[in-house]
Amino acid sequence: MQDLLYLQTNSTALDAGVLGIRLVVDGQIVNLPEDPAEWPYQSVLEAIRDGWQVVQFPNLALLMDESKTYGLGCEFILERLKTTEGEGP
Repeated sequence: MQDLLYLQTNSTALDAGVLGIRLVVDGQIVNLPEDPAEWPYQSVLEAIRDGWQVVQFPNLALLMDESKTYGLGCEFILERLKTTEGEGP
């Protein structure tokens, strides 16, 4: 099973603060607290340290200049794979 974590940040740096978050666990969207201080991760680096793997880095074409972002800006997509009992490694 695959869990997905979408993190929006204000830069491409792994330690940049998270501005938006969406978590999908076992195919279901998880409702997270509205208060950013209560989110499970405050940076992409924190998520990586907790076992998440980056599968997509921000699309730099959306950052046409440093003063303005276009589209989603700096969105990281991370995954965490889980094996279910009885499956292979």
